[in-house]
Parts: sequence; C-alpha cells; structure tokens
Amino acid sequence: MVRKLSVILLVGLLCGFQGHLFAESPDDSSIESTASKILSNVLKGLSEGDYTLYAGNFSGILKESLDRESFLKLQKNIQKSLGKSKGWNYLGYYRQYGNIIALFKAKFSKDRDDVLIKLVLDDAGTDAGVNGLWFDSPALEK
Repeated sequence: MVRKLSVILLVGLLCGFQGHLFAESPDDSSIESTASKILSNVLKGLSEGDYTLYAGNFSGILKESLDRESFLKLQKNIQKSLGKSKGWNYLGYYRQYGNIIALFKAKFSKDRDDVLIKLVLDDAGTDAGVNGLWFDSPALEK
C-alpha cells in the first residue's frame, strides 16, 4: 500500500502543475506557517474522514489521482497502522525541482516510532497547490 500511495502521490509531483501557495518568494516563517496550516487540515481530514478538508489545498492533478475512494482506503490504512494523530513538529524544509518540501515529525496513537511526513508545496506557479504528500513509517509497510 505504501508503494502504491507513493506512486499515486508522485504522479502529481511529476506531471507539472498550476499552483502557487506564496504571494512572493517565501521566507522561513511563511513556509512554516503555510505548511503547518495545510498539514493540520490534512491530518484533521484524515482523522474525521473529511476528503474536502484533507484535499482542500491539493493541486488538480493530485486531486484527480487521489479521489475520494482512494482517500477512504488511505484513511483506513493509516488509522489501522498508525492510529490517530497525536501531534507533530515542523522540522524544516528544502527546495527541489520548483517545490518546497516541508518536513514534519509526527506521533500517532498506535505507533511508538516517529512518523516522517513530507509535504510538497508548489513554489513556481500561479494558483495554490500541494504537489505531494508522504507518510514514512515502518508500520505502514506491514
């Protein structure tokens, strides 16, 4: 499931996007603020089964590749393997291929280990868009 999820989310990253989350060249604090707000919605949407909240900032291609049915499968897998989100910390970001990759360390109720979350934000377009999202945990590989 993890490999399939990575492939689905990678499709959005490789297909080209229309999107811009930042009005100007962002500084560290605006990246942290924007990424944190988006991740909060993503995790709340996963917890509540709310696809609209979960995918509200996704780019068009990412929304197409991760439709509501796929979201429900993902939600079931994450809740089964990791449980509910118990909190997260922003670690920083790096830039790659016109994207900003924000990194978070998260805790979930069923997993003693930390979960690395990568949130890929567009940094080179004209409209809002999240281009990718990864949850990295050994618990998801079982």
